[in-house]
Amino acid sequence: MPSLSDLLPALFPQELAPLFLVGLALAGACIGSFLNVCIYRIPLGLSVVTPGSHCHACGRAIPGWWNIPVVSWLLLRGRAKCCGVRIDARYAVVEAAMGIAFPLLFLRFPPLLAAVYALFVSGLLVASLIDIDHFIIPDRLSIGGALVGLGLGALVPTLHGAELAGKPWAGFNHALGGAFLGGFLLWVVVVVGSKALKKEAMGLGDVKLLAGIGAFLGWEAVLFVIVLSSFLGSFFGGAMLLLRKQVWGSRIPYGPFLALAAVVWLFGGGTLWRLLFQWWRQGMAGVL
Repeated sequence: MPSLSDLLPALFPQELAPLFLVGLALAGACIGSFLNVCIYRIPLGLSVVTPGSHCHACGRAIPGWWNIPVVSWLLLRGRAKCCGVRIDARYAVVEAAMGIAFPLLFLRFPPLLAAVYALFVSGLLVASLIDIDHFIIPDRLSIGGALVGLGLGALVPTLHGAELAGKPWAGFNHALGGAFLGGFLLWVVVVVGSKALKKEAMGLGDVKLLAGIGAFLGWEAVLFVIVLSSFLGSFFGGAMLLLRKQVWGSRIPYGPFLALAAVVWLFGGGTLWRLLFQWWRQGMAGVL
């Protein structure tokens, strides 16, 4: 299936194509604004729908014109209009990140797959930042994400390969295999690591998150995500020790590294992984 970059010349005059991409960026930034609400409220057990946006310091409602993604934060210089309290720059960063991610996803993938991956990346971002803030990954994001991934595997079987078009059961089976492998492999790592270190190696939230990643991306992605996230986590932990920002044995949220590795898979990591595997097979064939 063609990606949006292939379809744009046929759907829009050349001079209007950039406007469409800007529209996608604005939509992504608005979604990012909602994700900020989810990141703050879900760990507290609050509704993400009601009440509307309000200042966490004084409780006043925030009118729409002071709630424009990224722009409002810049105009207000990072402070609330109502009471002057400082607004964390992360709010604007999340909005900007989603504003960038949406056009990139739609340029890389066919529209339906891009929409699914936009949902996937949104969930990864929320799970990662909650993990950073609270060292938890709520089940509604991990288990819920895995269930959504299984359902979408059947509804959009091309998530797991163009050859599965029109084969919902095959798509579901691929999603189920990815979810099972992701959950099982990381569970083994947790059990073995905990016994070796004589303390919890990582939380089960990470196990369930990788199961969700496997449901969306399949079993090959699970292997790639485990390898790359382990490298990223080790590099980050080592850097923090060298900079004396942490001491040996400090807790590090692992969810963000799983999420980052999954995003790398979407944007070319899968192609690189298959090339490396092909080279490895050729090398082994030469040796044997």
